[in-house]
Amino acid sequence: MTEPTIKFSPQDQRVKQSIWLQDYRKNVVTKYGEDGLIEKIFEVIGTQNKFLCDVGAADGKHHSNSYNLLVNKEWKGILFEPTKQRYKELKELYRENKQILTRYDFVGLDKHNDLDFHLDQLENKVPQNFDFLSIDIDGCDVHIWKDIKRYRPRVVCIEFNPCISLDIYFLQARDLSVNQGNSLLAICEEAKDMGYELIATTQLNAFFVERSEFQKFKITDNSPKAMHFLEDKATHILMTYDGHLFLAGRTHHPWKHFELREESIQVLPPEYQKWKADGRLSFATQNKQKVRIEAAI
Repeated sequence: MTEPTIKFSPQDQRVKQSIWLQDYRKNVVTKYGEDGLIEKIFEVIGTQNKFLCDVGAADGKHHSNSYNLLVNKEWKGILFEPTKQRYKELKELYRENKQILTRYDFVGLDKHNDLDFHLDQLENKVPQNFDFLSIDIDGCDVHIWKDIKRYRPRVVCIEFNPCISLDIYFLQARDLSVNQGNSLLAICEEAKDMGYELIATTQLNAFFVERSEFQKFKITDNSPKAMHFLEDKATHILMTYDGHLFLAGRTHHPWKHFELREESIQVLPPEYQKWKADGRLSFATQNKQKVRIEAAI
């Protein structure tokens, strides 16, 4: 049996007028130009209080969305990191700066540990409309954002899962023990419900502003496909008439580096991947498939 020919040709559907902020990407310590984007965003809308909150701050410097603002732009803020070793480095980094608070704690999904709770506990009052919020916790990022009720950040940077196609709405379970991430489409739709609009993306991060500020960016179409191009980063599974599954796009996990092989994703055994000339599977074949599949499960 000859092998089929599969060509994967992702189309860049970005709108030039929608992605003009990309021209301002620059790295001080970020990886994909986030430092430059942040500077330009606040050049457009201005700052009100130069206060930020960083949830999942890591060591405070490596690929940090807040470091440039805190160290080079004289911002103040609060940074949360629940990992012991990373927090030690974070605390040491800002040990001499009294304008920057670090917390060895996680922001959770309950009333006693959500972001509202943590900010309410601070001795110095946090501005209700603080300027910048960065969330990077590899999972429940959107749920953390949605739980904020007493504060309203003007700009939000939030991580999305770049392995999920732009036309897929995937919002991971509200469970901190799960680390699946969220699709860009899901984040955009949830953000719209909260009154925020997408203005820029990098390979892993999406930037949102309050809707009242959105017109300042003169973006006519801020749908995910108009703003972002995945290239071959998403994994696609194709299903043929006979039930065989084929792979296209990304077949290697970007961080764990395992390979997804075609033979490992087949649901039907090879002997049942047949399609009759009249376009129907026989009743006997259907029953055999059902028994085989149920037994496998």
